[in-house]
Amino acid sequence: MVDADRAPGGLNGPKRRNAPQTKARILTSAQHAFSELGYSQAGIRDIAALAGVSSPMLLRYFGSKAGLFEAALIEATRLDRIFEQGRAGFGEHLSRLLVDVDLDIKAPAMVALSTGDPDARAIATRVTEKHVIEPLARWLGPPEARARAIQITMICMGFVTYTRQLPLSPGAKGMDRKLARWLAGTLQSIVDQP
Repeated sequence: MVDADRAPGGLNGPKRRNAPQTKARILTSAQHAFSELGYSQAGIRDIAALAGVSSPMLLRYFGSKAGLFEAALIEATRLDRIFEQGRAGFGEHLSRLLVDVDLDIKAPAMVALSTGDPDARAIATRVTEKHVIEPLARWLGPPEARARAIQITMICMGFVTYTRQLPLSPGAKGMDRKLARWLAGTLQSIVDQP
């Protein structure tokens, strides 16, 4: 297999590896594998092949399967887009993001499929706490910021799971709009709690 990042560069010699692009490709491939197959069934060789790199290169970047899972889940749980709208439009904005079929949301499936493996479950718990609950709680502020952050996380994870991975009402006329309105109102009521 030819490493795409070390392809010949003509007169200038071998092309230098573009580490950020390689890591991004590996993380995308890992998110796909972990969200489709689960932690236990996703293999390092398969993820490396999907990313177009060798297994040793993948391990050089992430150290182990657990390290790769953690990095992929951290990347999948980035919250930067959810705070764009501000407090007043938070529920509507987040609801729009979660129903946007063009947005490939992998974190809920990765978390759900990690629960059968104790190491992966511990990683998912730690990542969710540090990269979702804590920043959301800081943004929400008192009262009961952590509890409210957990409520938002649970509702969003469940919503994505039951509208994307296990669609309960595929094709039901108007159901998507009704669910989106319900989600927006529920999230906004948590944000606006006095």
